[in-house]
Amino acid sequence: MGLVNVSIRVRNVKKALNFYVKLLGMKVTDRKSYMPGETVITLLSKDTGQYLRLMHYTPSCKLYKPYEKGDEMDHLTFMVKDAKTEFKKLVSKGYKVAMPLWVGKEITMGMVKDPDGIWVGLRSMNKATKKK
Repeated sequence: MGLVNVSIRVRNVKKALNFYVKLLGMKVTDRKSYMPGETVITLLSKDTGQYLRLMHYTPSCKLYKPYEKGDEMDHLTFMVKDAKTEFKKLVSKGYKVAMPLWVGKEITMGMVKDPDGIWVGLRSMNKATKKK
């Protein structure tokens, strides 16, 4: 199990990219949307190899809520061997579900809330993807 990335919520994608890419020297490695109204931009720190994800939600996204102080931290993601097993284990120990387990084409992922309410993602690669 290992920390894959830290995700922060941004209000303005253009300003965030200017700050992290132009001023801090990070590199955009990926830009996706997993659901309508969501933008996920993955940045790489060239010096350390660490990843930062910028999360932006429009009002049409099911994850959207008006921005409040303290919403800056979106979630942490851990790569695990079997997300389904780890997710069920944490839920059985009483940790609340932040986002139900879902199976995508390449990954399986679910999110629970840590003791302070921070969303923690548990992600694993699907077997068909691992063989590639």
